Amino acid sequence: MGQVARLIAGCRRHPLWCDVAVALTVLTINLVQPGAKHGQHQIELTVASTTIIVVASAALIFRRQAPIAVLAITTLAGVAYTITEQVKSPIALALACALYTIAVLKDRTTRTVAALTVAVIMVAAATLFTDENLPANLSVAVLVLFAAAIGEAVRYRRAYLMELEDRVRRAEHSREEEAERRVIEERLRIAHELHDVIAHHIALMNVQAGVASHLLREQPDEADRALALVREGGRTVLTELTVLLGVLRRSGVGSLPTAPAPSLRELGALIDSFTAAGLAVDWQPPVSGPLPDVLELTAYRVLQESLTNVVKHAPGAVVQVRFEQQRGSLTIEITDDGGHPGTQYRSASAAAAPIGAGHGLLGMRERVAAVGGELVTGPLPHGGFRVRAVLPLETGATSDDPGTAGRRSDADPERVPSAGELSAGTGGRC
Repeated sequence: MGQVARLIAGCRRHPLWCDVAVALTVLTINLVQPGAKHGQHQIELTVASTTIIVVASAALIFRRQAPIAVLAITTLAGVAYTITEQVKSPIALALACALYTIAVLKDRTTRTVAALTVAVIMVAAATLFTDENLPANLSVAVLVLFAAAIGEAVRYRRAYLMELEDRVRRAEHSREEEAERRVIEERLRIAHELHDVIAHHIALMNVQAGVASHLLREQPDEADRALALVREGGRTVLTELTVLLGVLRRSGVGSLPTAPAPSLRELGALIDSFTAAGLAVDWQPPVSGPLPDVLELTAYRVLQESLTNVVKHAPGAVVQVRFEQQRGSLTIEITDDGGHPGTQYRSASAAAAPIGAGHGLLGMRERVAAVGGELVTGPLPHGGFRVRAVLPLETGATSDDPGTAGRRSDADPERVPSAGELSAGTGGRC
């Protein structure tokens, strides 16, 4: 099998030399076995018969370039040999090679017509110009049609192999696309975690630094307390970054950190950190039982991002946090009164924060959408801002809340903003 495979590979690399070898092989066979009359010994070659054999064999060299012309030449040569020598033509072997090429290269109609035409012509010539009867001459047609059948089999096998190769290429391409998609999703997930964790602590550090700067001379004890909170926040950020970067650097999974993801059970500590930054948060723990981990994390991050935005854009605001469970969904609503521009501890950097510079609302929207929920955000008519998330408690559940965004008017503060509004039309929240 190895030698056959090497021979086939060599013919594919050098098709012309392969055709020359086929032509020489057919020529040799036809010269050694030029045919025999019925019931007699082998005939003697003449100049005419030798010329016909040479022409038919030589035509096979061009069977790939002009298969129809080669078939016509070999057919005429076969008929001429039968008429000249009054025997069944040995050139039927050259005809078989030509028909094989037609079956491999041409369309179904062409190869069918060619095979039937050649078989009929050769059988008719042998019947008319030899001493043998029709049944005896059918062997010529069998040889010709057998060659055509081999060509059909080779054609279908090649098509099958090409289809397999194409499937392999498509499967490899699909695997590459899937791997790239997963890499992009993982990058987005890491970006969301970095934003939710680090932005929260940085915002609080920014506020406390402003407090310390304001109170440094008049109330040094309070300033020192604010700086202590800044240092604590800095240590927390460094710890979070160290853990995250450590995960990214590891190639294995044997020693990855196993700290639990944030959940609603840590709400007290989260809100205490914002209270230390000057927010007045009115809240009650959710009355629902344990939720799926993904919903716990989503609810925690929505609340964390909402309060972080209040610290950044409305320091000193009064915030209300409400949880409500009904009809298979958990609703989280965070509203603030907009704060007061003259708040004593408002930091200069917070006051100068660029409007719409971040991706917090977009990140929240993506998190909520990932669990099949709805997020409604927007400024309130009397000032302040509102974030309302409806999370289904079961996979695939949808919110039946009558206040969905699709039925709100442009003037409704709870209407879901577009991507452009997130950056320019939602009161500067990010």
